[in-house]
Amino acid sequence: MNEVQVVAKLYECRDTAKRFFGQEYKKKLEPYTHIIKAVMKANNLEEIQALFKISQTETYQENPMGQMMFMAAVVELTEPSQPEG
Repeated sequence: MNEVQVVAKLYECRDTAKRFFGQEYKKKLEPYTHIIKAVMKANNLEEIQALFKISQTETYQENPMGQMMFMAAVVELTEPSQPEG
């Protein structure tokens, strides 16, 4: 998978999570964003690098919904979505 495909997958996950959770999306995303920020800070990493580190954990690998939410959180940290109105 090349970089463009990875970025496309991240955005696809973000869009799916937004549709799935609707108005609750931002609230549901908070714990994932918090974890990514903590991993970034603890390891001096950028968002994608932190996601890669998280993705190596057993908990991540066994939780497809969590995978989607971590990917959505990375997108929101790098390019926050606009409120729907």
